[in-house]
Amino acid sequence: MKHLTILPLCFILGLLASGCAVTNPQITPPMPAVEADEKPALGGSLFPSDQAVLGDEAIARILGSSVTIPAGARIALMRFPDADSSRAYGRYYWADEGYLKVQQGFMDTLENALMASGVVREATPLPSLMTPRNPSLPILREAAVRMQADLLLIYRIRSATYSKYRMFAGDSVKAFSTCEVVLLDVRTGIVPFSKIITREHLEKRQKSDMELAETMRRTEEAAATDALEAAAEELVSFLRARVAREG
Repeated sequence: MKHLTILPLCFILGLLASGCAVTNPQITPPMPAVEADEKPALGGSLFPSDQAVLGDEAIARILGSSVTIPAGARIALMRFPDADSSRAYGRYYWADEGYLKVQQGFMDTLENALMASGVVREATPLPSLMTPRNPSLPILREAAVRMQADLLLIYRIRSATYSKYRMFAGDSVKAFSTCEVVLLDVRTGIVPFSKIITREHLEKRQKSDMELAETMRRTEEAAATDALEAAAEELVSFLRARVAREG
């Protein structure tokens, strides 16, 4: 009877001992990721084609320097030519007398905003005869140098109109205009300021409009003027801040 009681007890103790001997499988820790700081830093471009355009030494000097905006700067203004500036709306040609008046109005808007800023001494349009049909920044910079301008402001306005016909309410036209402005520092060739602003305008056809083309043109002019005025406001704020900081 003693052997019968000892065997079950030994069997139970053996099971407990074997259970305690079981260990969890080892978990392999993940390989450590290579930190970005551990990679060697490049001091310049390794592409030969990049060196042909602008060398690493010049790039480092440009990025490590600042551009000074002089108080009482002289600014030359230029409207960048558009390939689609000769489009037509019916019999109303966009490049007619009205078009010229609109372009002069855009130029006046920029001149008035700059001269009212208090930090610009002179704002003069850059004559188109001083630039080729497809101008580049180096050519435009040279033209501004000939005018003894400190800065060159280049702007471009692009517009698109969409019309919707409603039988009883009349025609309505919506225009979207995008104004791009680029300020070029003539001394260094650096662009310290650039802005792209889009505005929209909705116009209904008036009884005095002989054709829908008149409504479309009036709508585009309003949208373009809004975009240009907003861009001019941003530019004036930039100039005032830079002149105040450097003064």
